[in-house]
Amino acid sequence: MTSADPASSKSPSSAGKSPGTGAGGESTAGDGAAPRRLLRLIDALCSSQAPVPLAGLAASAALSKPTAHRLLRVLTEEGWAVAHEGGSYSIGPAVRALGAAIAGSGSGDSIERVLVELQKEVRQTVHVGVRSGDRIIYTHKVEGDQPFAMASRVGMYQPLHSTAIGKCILSALDDEAVDGLVERAGLERRTDATITTRAALKKELAHVREEGYALDEEENEANVRCIAVPLRASEHQVIGAVSISTVTFVVSRDEVLALRSALAQTAARLEPLFGR
Repeated sequence: MTSADPASSKSPSSAGKSPGTGAGGESTAGDGAAPRRLLRLIDALCSSQAPVPLAGLAASAALSKPTAHRLLRVLTEEGWAVAHEGGSYSIGPAVRALGAAIAGSGSGDSIERVLVELQKEVRQTVHVGVRSGDRIIYTHKVEGDQPFAMASRVGMYQPLHSTAIGKCILSALDDEAVDGLVERAGLERRTDATITTRAALKKELAHVREEGYALDEEENEANVRCIAVPLRASEHQVIGAVSISTVTFVVSRDEVLALRSALAQTAARLEPLFGR
């Protein structure tokens, strides 16, 4: 019995196809193929300031539409992409925060410079945070002058529902999106003051939308009260928030509310650094 000729054993469907190439022209050969697909998709997202349809992103990244859709779902959940009505996508808050940090290393205003000026004015701890999946992540922090250091740190994740920054982010979502987030992440009780019901959360978010700021009244950490205002990028999309954190037995509630004007002025300076 003679062995089959390797050349004649190829199926018709494999003829003319480059080695290591899958459906849609995607490379499947070698280590690192999956990260390269993700990087190409991020590059395609960053190439346009306007939302791009799924088909356009898939073509730009040399991906099949199913693969692009699966990767975009991950990027959206982690804050690297934003999904729009009609199936288009744009860069997310995590990309804008990274870009702002890089741009701020040059001359002129930087996020760090603006936050330091705010801290010197109010003498309290200042944070910037953005959405990352179903949580927030602190991207910047300037410690206050008080002897009571905050436990927060850059890179720390916190819930959306129990933080002032998180409430600002949630206030920009519709009820369906908020319900979906609550279904996935829950409403963990962090302190006795934490909001733990959907009805109470929706009432709180309505107040944030009306007033333009959010309060965390010892809801995430005992003895800590925070006030935050949203940060908006292009198309007025809320990408995060800037906040001031205080210790309740040192700074009164009225004194915290009096910081709104300084906080709003800081947000107006920060927004261009995030690509508004």
